[in-house]
Amino acid sequence: MKYILNENILLRKWRDGLPWYMYRGSSSRRRLTEEEWTFLCRCDGVTGSEPSFLADRLELSGMIRPAGEGASLMPDQIREYENVYIQSIDINITDVCNYNCLHCFHAADNGVKRDVYTREELQRLLDEIRDCGIAGVRLTGGEPTLHPEFREILSDIRQKGLQLATLITNGSRLDPEMVAFIRELHPDAQIMISFDGIGCHDWLRQHPGAEEQALRAIRLCKEAGFYVMINANVNRKNRAVMTESVELLADLGVDMIRIIRTTEAPRWQLNAGDETLTTEEYYDFSAEFAKAYRESGVRVPVMIWQSLYLDPARRRFSCFPVKSSVENFREDIPVCTAFHLKPSVLTNGDIVHCSPMAGYYELWNLPKENVKRDGLRKILTESSFSAALDLTVKDKLRANDKCAACPYVRNCQGGCPALSVLSGGDFLSPDGYKCVFFNKGYYEVFCEALSGWKNMNPMHRAGNAAGTE
Repeated sequence: MKYILNENILLRKWRDGLPWYMYRGSSSRRRLTEEEWTFLCRCDGVTGSEPSFLADRLELSGMIRPAGEGASLMPDQIREYENVYIQSIDINITDVCNYNCLHCFHAADNGVKRDVYTREELQRLLDEIRDCGIAGVRLTGGEPTLHPEFREILSDIRQKGLQLATLITNGSRLDPEMVAFIRELHPDAQIMISFDGIGCHDWLRQHPGAEEQALRAIRLCKEAGFYVMINANVNRKNRAVMTESVELLADLGVDMIRIIRTTEAPRWQLNAGDETLTTEEYYDFSAEFAKAYRESGVRVPVMIWQSLYLDPARRRFSCFPVKSSVENFREDIPVCTAFHLKPSVLTNGDIVHCSPMAGYYELWNLPKENVKRDGLRKILTESSFSAALDLTVKDKLRANDKCAACPYVRNCQGGCPALSVLSGGDFLSPDGYKCVFFNKGYYEVFCEALSGWKNMNPMHRAGNAAGTE
């Protein structure tokens, strides 16, 4: 019996041994077992295979079909890559911005160099992204819509066979015509808009009318049918209005809300004084917000950065610091899965592992690879950047005695490498945020605040910890 992959199915495998399949025209992927990968690679219209339960299952799922006479695969349907796997990548296409945000090194009045990724440079980068098997790009800045060739860049992304996974914007330039243009080229893109609280957004963004512009952009994007995610900074100035603000955003129909602690970047400390929440204050806010949100009846999912995921529609939650239950702990997993999800290319070509850390790489002069100089494929194949992607929990335990001796390490799995840099100077230092979470008993505080909801990642065996069912 001869089978062939359906035309919309693409098989992909990377150096780190991850076999996946994806649908043509989509950046989403699904894992394959080695048995599935091996069998599907034989579904080329030429190679014979014995009928089996696996073949029947894959045919019913729409991945394969019996091959007719002369059937053949399309050239791009099966690819193996020498580089490590990256799901999507951020591209900072411009450092130019029209806001003076108190916390951002891209602010209009910050006096930094105003680099812009030229269209020609971007076309070369997009080719490399495609040739490394990365399907999705996230455009950011600065304010990406201020790039003089923004529309042409959107067209290039589509022409290269890539997906605009996310547009990260302040929303100021999203008028009906612009929204319609984006929708025509990239209907499945996620639009990520910043909104920092009722009565506080103009203050943080240092731009009169920024709040009104953001709300207008949200309405336009939802009317156009986009998936809209909100990024909201939280600090001492706006923590009191965050629940009210989230309720407003829910009324506008947003699909996801992400609340982020405004961290101690030098510009923020210079402009905002003591408005930064301490780690303990941030966790206290998380618990207070979670309890109020549970009682509000609002059903939009909320992610509180490095703290909580709230899923009110299903009455469930997850504590982000708890990566594993004790019995499921493994030392051989990556110290950070996010490194594979959204590394960021800066306008000068430098590539960093995590986009929120870009300013700290600059501030502390941390070593960086550069795609304009070295090429993306080389960086993802043989460099200090790709080596960091391979760091495991075992590496972290070997690197510092504090993590190795900690009774909670089987739960936090070493924490977040980005926060480890902030706490101790490198990826393998202890994550001070997680130390506070576990040692100060915030797991129990969160479970109490969300009493009655299902805990999706309990620290211990089901039925043997607070917050489990």
